[in-house]
Amino acid sequence: MKYATGRIIGIDLARFVALVSMFVAHTAPSAGPGGVLTLSEFLTMPLFAALLGASAYLSLQHMNMTFLFASSVVRGIVLIALGMWLDTWGASVDIILQYFGVLSIVVVPLVLAPSWVLAVIAAVITLVNPYVLTWGSNLNRELVLEGSWLQYLANWTVAGSHYRVFTMVCWAAVGIIIARGMQRWGVWGDLGLALVASAGAIAIYLYTRPTSSLMVYSGARLEVFFNILAAAAAMGWCALVARAFRAKPQVLQPLTDTGSMTLSLYVLQIGILAAYMKYALRYGLPLSDDSWWVMSLLIVVAILFAVLWKRLLGATPLHRGPFESILAALTGRG
Repeated sequence: MKYATGRIIGIDLARFVALVSMFVAHTAPSAGPGGVLTLSEFLTMPLFAALLGASAYLSLQHMNMTFLFASSVVRGIVLIALGMWLDTWGASVDIILQYFGVLSIVVVPLVLAPSWVLAVIAAVITLVNPYVLTWGSNLNRELVLEGSWLQYLANWTVAGSHYRVFTMVCWAAVGIIIARGMQRWGVWGDLGLALVASAGAIAIYLYTRPTSSLMVYSGARLEVFFNILAAAAAMGWCALVARAFRAKPQVLQPLTDTGSMTLSLYVLQIGILAAYMKYALRYGLPLSDDSWWVMSLLIVVAILFAVLWKRLLGATPLHRGPFESILAALTGRG
């Protein structure tokens, strides 16, 4: 399931799914038929976190642990700095790069842990998550009152209004387990993962929907478990699609090209949404960027940008994408 470049098709396809899910979560003007678009709120962050864990595990197969950790620290610092810069642009989005910057560093030691240890870590985080987030919120409030710079670290790790690295570790650990499994179990394993995870997620969604007890970004145990199942299902189905097109991977290439440069396309998205918020009133547009045409624009622009970039610069050192190429140079992963 690899291109000649060595990139894994199923992983990039899953990144594409996460990217589109993010666009839907940020700009869809309604929940859609049966509230199906609301699922993007539950899928985006957990899937990206699971893919980060999977990527860290796969990276260890062609670099030693010392290099992986050092490059991940550099990557984490760059993502934190970039995220804080994007936060000043004015888009109506809670910037996630700072959180992923911290997670990029935290996740590295986990790639050495046995799968059963990772499963225990994920289970423990799911169980204690509500208590940790309550404690973190109180701690962050105290740090803010004190004017301490540690408020940023507390916010990123345990007190964020939408994202918290502590919870993300759970999804990253699951991503590592899935990446290991996919190298061993073959198509039937992918199918089993996709079916079981989908069935579990659907059961929870149908059970909670009448009472709306499944609350997004709450950190509740049921939500975290639902996030695990949604991310696992997405990875399973993407792996199956990649296997189905093993003989003709070029069919999926526009999607996987897009999935291979999610960082650049995330920055592009923030730029578009920030520009919208700045100029909407001047041009008589709705003040909210939640609309079908904005969502469609983001998806189309992302695919076209990625495809054209790969077509024009695919044979150059910049083939990864604008920000991906910079990161590769800074971390030594070029």
